[in-house]
Amino acid sequence: MANYPAMPLWSDAYIADTQHLTNEEHGVYLRLLMFAWRTPDCSLPDDDKRLALMVGVTPKKWDKLKTSIMSFWDLDGGRWTQKKQLKVFQAVSKSVNQKRSAGEASWKAKALKYNDQGSTAVVTDEATAGVTAGQRTKTKTNIQKEDTKVSSKKGSRWTEKDHVEAGWIDWAIEQGLGRQEAQSQADSFSDYWLAATGSKATKRDWQATWRNWIRSSLQRNSTQQVKRVLDDNSIIDSIAAELIEEAGRAEKW
Repeated sequence: MANYPAMPLWSDAYIADTQHLTNEEHGVYLRLLMFAWRTPDCSLPDDDKRLALMVGVTPKKWDKLKTSIMSFWDLDGGRWTQKKQLKVFQAVSKSVNQKRSAGEASWKAKALKYNDQGSTAVVTDEATAGVTAGQRTKTKTNIQKEDTKVSSKKGSRWTEKDHVEAGWIDWAIEQGLGRQEAQSQADSFSDYWLAATGSKATKRDWQATWRNWIRSSLQRNSTQQVKRVLDDNSIIDSIAAELIEEAGRAEKW
C-alpha cells in the first residue's frame, strides 16, 4: 500500500510534455509513475524484466517502448526517478512528517499535563530537614488515619438520578473540548456507566472518573488527528499545486 494514496498529476503539464506519445505509451508511462509513487523512495528498479512485468508487456515489447518512456526518467544508483514526481513526493513527505511530529508533540504535552494533574506530591529530604522526629511520627500517624478513612469509603454505581454537573462540563471545556463536545461526552459517560455491570461499574469518586474519561477522550482525539493528517489527500494536492505553480512546466511530467 502506498504511503500517500493520492498521486498529484497536473493535466496541463502532462499533456504538454507527452503529446508525442502514443496511447500505448501513455498507459505505460502512467503505470510507471503510479508504481514509483507507491515505493518508499518514489523510484523504479533498473531492471527491464521487472519494468516489463509492471506495465504488462513482454520483454521484447518493453525493449521497443523503453527509449521513449524512460526519456522522462533519470537513472542514479540503480534506480529510476522522475524529477518532478520526486520533488512533489519529497515535499509531501516533509509536510506530512511535520504535521505528524506536531500532532505527537501536542499529544505528549497533553499527556504530561494530565499526569501532572493526577500525580501526588513527593516529600523531599530538604523539605523535611527541619522537622523533628516527633513531628514526623505525628504526620505519619495522620496520613495513616486518612488512608484508612479513604479505604473504608464505599463505592457507588451511576444511576438514572445521577448527572454530569455543570462544573464538571466547565472543567472539560478548560481542558480543550468545545461545549457541544463536552455535553456529548457527558451523555456518553452517563449511558456507558448506566449500562456497565460488575465490580468495575462501582466507583468511589465519580468526578475523578469523569476527569479520567475526558483525558482519555482527548488523547484519542490527538491520535486520530495524526491519522487524519496521513489520510488527508487535500494536503498532497495543495503542496503539489504550490510546487507546480513555482516550477511551471520547466520539468517534464
